[in-house]
Amino acid sequence: MKHLLALGTALVVALAGLQPLIENDFGQPQIGAVSGKVPVLDSVKVVDFGKVIYEGRMDVNPTLNRIRKGEKLKHRNDGSIFRNREKLLPLRDDRDFYREFVHAMKNMPFPGPQRIVIGKNGAVFYTGDHYKSFVRVNP
Repeated sequence: MKHLLALGTALVVALAGLQPLIENDFGQPQIGAVSGKVPVLDSVKVVDFGKVIYEGRMDVNPTLNRIRKGEKLKHRNDGSIFRNREKLLPLRDDRDFYREFVHAMKNMPFPGPQRIVIGKNGAVFYTGDHYKSFVRVNP
């Protein structure tokens, strides 16, 4: 099963035309606080430059698994500190509390509008419209 999961993540990355870089401490400490799988979101919209390009279910677990393996995509914001300038996530005094990651999908532009934001407390948030709105993924 572990090999199939790794293969699935590698396939998503390969289909997106990306070669991940391996970094042992990538996504830490945020990803270390996320335990196990998170629920699949039942209904999301992916909006790119004002146009809905996808509606339906969204599973962010492949991205979380990629991060756990230390695979960084070739995008400057993949793994960067998220400052919450929009103030749509719970406010924190710790400026490094949140970290953002690109959520790449087959047949979608890269990097596209999708991001996963993880807090040091293990809270996982998804945005399909490049930070205009967020959905809490895990309880």
